[in-house]
Amino acid sequence: MIFRIELRRSIAPWVGLALVVLALAYLFLLTGPWWKNPGAWFANTTTTALWIRYLLQFLWPVVVGAGAIQGMRDSRSGMVELLATTPRPAWQRAIRLAGALGALTALGYLAVFGVGVGEVLAHDGFVSAVFVPVLGIGVLAVVAGGWLGLAVGRLLPHPLTAPGLAVVAFAGTILCWISLEPGLDAVLPHRVGTLTPSLAEPRGSMVTTAAAVDVGQVAWFLGLAVTGFLLLSVQSVRARLLSLLPLVAGVALALPLFPSEVFAADDVAARKVCDGPVCVAEMHRDRLAALAGPGREALAMLAKLPGAPTRVEEEVLPDSPAAPARRDPGVVYLDFQRNDVLLRADASDLRLAVLSGAGVPPCVPPSHADVSDMGARMIAAAYFTGELKLLPEFTRNWFSSKRDVFEQLWAKFRALPEDVQFTRVVALRRSLLTCQGDPLETLVSR
Repeated sequence: MIFRIELRRSIAPWVGLALVVLALAYLFLLTGPWWKNPGAWFANTTTTALWIRYLLQFLWPVVVGAGAIQGMRDSRSGMVELLATTPRPAWQRAIRLAGALGALTALGYLAVFGVGVGEVLAHDGFVSAVFVPVLGIGVLAVVAGGWLGLAVGRLLPHPLTAPGLAVVAFAGTILCWISLEPGLDAVLPHRVGTLTPSLAEPRGSMVTTAAAVDVGQVAWFLGLAVTGFLLLSVQSVRARLLSLLPLVAGVALALPLFPSEVFAADDVAARKVCDGPVCVAEMHRDRLAALAGPGREALAMLAKLPGAPTRVEEEVLPDSPAAPARRDPGVVYLDFQRNDVLLRADASDLRLAVLSGAGVPPCVPPSHADVSDMGARMIAAAYFTGELKLLPEFTRNWFSSKRDVFEQLWAKFRALPEDVQFTRVVALRRSLLTCQGDPLETLVSR
């Protein structure tokens, strides 16, 4: 009965609603990185959970600030002394208020994820149970944040407490998030940054959080939640000091556990499915039938090169903005995550993708439009097929205007003796494997 009253008269329903509205506004009204490759939020249920965790850098401070507003209720109503004289233990009153706020914020968070699952199903995305730890820790984080706000609001009942606490939570969350994002100038150490409820961008649709991160964050947020509840329910100064022990224990357990890498491969989505020497990830199993034939044909064409590749595999590692794509002389990697053109490519384009660069991926990031790299990999593919075609990459249209230039270079390359052509293709493959030198200059002088 009292719990139902708290559900109606507390701020809990509004916090849960605010969580849903703000999260869906971010996800649907802003294009943001969550709609883009290689980790679109509708590609995989785990990716959905990761992107909602990413949004906690904006949502968690709202929950903490709202909890502080609710925590000041007794002080605003002038009932602190009256409630202190009642025989009912303080924790019995606190558990109903904390339960109401925690339940409805958790429900709001789960509702956002439910919308995300609908998007995954609507876009024929990948569904598995790998998201459970990511989602569960997100729920624990919003509950802990709400209880922390309740405790601070009760202890410091001042009009500036709620906005001040929300600002501090926002600043701390952003600083922690920066320490997790590669390429940004971090202020905090990486291990401290992992204490944030938010996560870095999932730069791939086949990643999840590392098990050590999950265990450490459970310890941390559980300690934070227990400390928040104890501070809300105890009265004496000594008891409040002892209430900090779960928080300290959570930090002490979590920090040594946190690894250097937050993300790990999603073993379910990234599991290999093979047809002979051609393999794709379980997530893209439907592309295996289309790729198997062209992949074998391309490997047969490449076989005349020294140290030729013998396998075609899908790249499953997350994207790194600072490092080139993975390369292996024995394997041709195709990246369906970053290059969604391959998900719709026909047999001719798939064979061309394997042959491009003589079986070696580009040395420049996928978002860079590099004429030398594209031209060299196009000519290398044309060396095997006899026809110059734009490669099936999402940057294909960027190079349409350069088609005449590539045709001239291709004609110049074809004019070379056959043994010279072969030697230069071998040199190009060596250059792309080491990412040294100008690829196009290796094939034909400009």
